[in-house]
Amino acid sequence: MEQMPNLSTNSGSLREVPKRSSFSKFLPVILIVLVVAAGIASGLILSSRAKFAKQKEESKTAISEENLSGQQKESFNQTFRDQAEGTVEKNDKMDKYAQGTHMLMRPGGESQTAYLTSSVLDLDQYVGKKVIVYGETFGSSQVGWLMDVGKVEEK
Repeated sequence: MEQMPNLSTNSGSLREVPKRSSFSKFLPVILIVLVVAAGIASGLILSSRAKFAKQKEESKTAISEENLSGQQKESFNQTFRDQAEGTVEKNDKMDKYAQGTHMLMRPGGESQTAYLTSSVLDLDQYVGKKVIVYGETFGSSQVGWLMDVGKVEEK
């Protein structure tokens, strides 16, 4: 008679499970981090594109006095109550103390120069032109006259 193998003893006949490498332990974590990073990056890119498109559209629709009501014109004139006349030039002296992206060159020399910045207009389109600027004057320790321009009239 044939002998049956003894199944009751645990003599090591079972195969050992191979140990997982350290890389395979962290693979799910790495994948999750990569997916989250890709989501954040794509969100930032899409957000900046939308913001850029909105700014481009707003720059096309600059404030026009003809479209303002009487009360809005009065408010506009109170907000931009200072004015000056001269020729607009690009401020190329952009060092760490420079203020104003542009300069309004006026008769009387350097002391009469108004340094310009604008939160609503692109002053580059007026470079080299004789204009009247309307805006709000700000104090400055670096320049004699600093103005935030809200309206420009070409002469």
